[in-house]
Amino acid sequence: MQINGNKNVALHLATHSGWYRFERRGEDWVQVDRALTFWQMSCIQVDPDDPTKIYIGTEHSGMFVSQNSGKDWSRANPNVPCLTTSSMLALSGKLFVGTMPAALYAKAEDGGWQELKGVREGAIGGTFPPNPDFAPRTRVLTVEKNPAPRYYAGIEVGGILVSDDDGKNWMSASAGLTDPDIHQILPSKTLAGLVVAACGEGVSRSTDRGSHWEKVTPQGGRTYGNALAEDDTGNIYLGITKDRPRTWTRAGRAQSAIFKSNDGADWQLLTENMTGGVMDMCPADNGNGVLVATADGEVVAVTPSGKTRMIVSGLPCITAMAVGA
Repeated sequence: MQINGNKNVALHLATHSGWYRFERRGEDWVQVDRALTFWQMSCIQVDPDDPTKIYIGTEHSGMFVSQNSGKDWSRANPNVPCLTTSSMLALSGKLFVGTMPAALYAKAEDGGWQELKGVREGAIGGTFPPNPDFAPRTRVLTVEKNPAPRYYAGIEVGGILVSDDDGKNWMSASAGLTDPDIHQILPSKTLAGLVVAACGEGVSRSTDRGSHWEKVTPQGGRTYGNALAEDDTGNIYLGITKDRPRTWTRAGRAQSAIFKSNDGADWQLLTENMTGGVMDMCPADNGNGVLVATADGEVVAVTPSGKTRMIVSGLPCITAMAVGA
């Protein structure tokens, strides 16, 4: 696989205790670097214009940036106004950061930060069930590029907001959504208008870019949807567990599973072969299947047929992952 002509492809992992870099060696992935071990990380993005530029968000210290694939790291200067970062979206020439309390900041042309209006207001009234003392947070940021850019912000817990003007204005897009506990939003790259949302009490989909939602949770008793990804062939993958993370007290208690769908409604069980709760997923480096990161510090490769292979183990809880250089 190449990224902008660079063959040195790496798997970047954000964990509860620092950043890890893995590189492919034949069929294996080998750890080659580790840094920022003091910080608990929440999100990670690779700059689409420069795959050697990595952004990492932390729970309490804002954002860190590397300009050289993780060899060196520095705090963002200036840092994000709210240091509890919870999501990121890196686009060509743009960077958005979501925070707790729920808000959204964009990198300004002068190098500073501008709060985008509407997200903070759209999250009013939301609560965070595991701890009522916590404010809602901007859990996920993503964009649907066709037919015209539509930005999605998922509020945990507060529903879905969308913007059709590059984030300047936001409006609610939760009609028919039965659970406002948003964990992941996936606009399909292959089916126009299809958007899937993984929530704390199930899975919903929209076929009209978020204007209306319907419940599409797969059968089997798992309801805690936590991760979504789409491979290059249009397969949509869902990572879902039996219950919320506070019940994951021992290996296997999460009862995680990976499902596959072509339309976001009809789900096929691929595998239950994971010990930890699913935390994040990304397309496999060959574009066929996905890589699944777990709370037990593992990364499992899953093919479209359901074949699994452990490629990383023994790390702290993995909160987010990304492929870069």
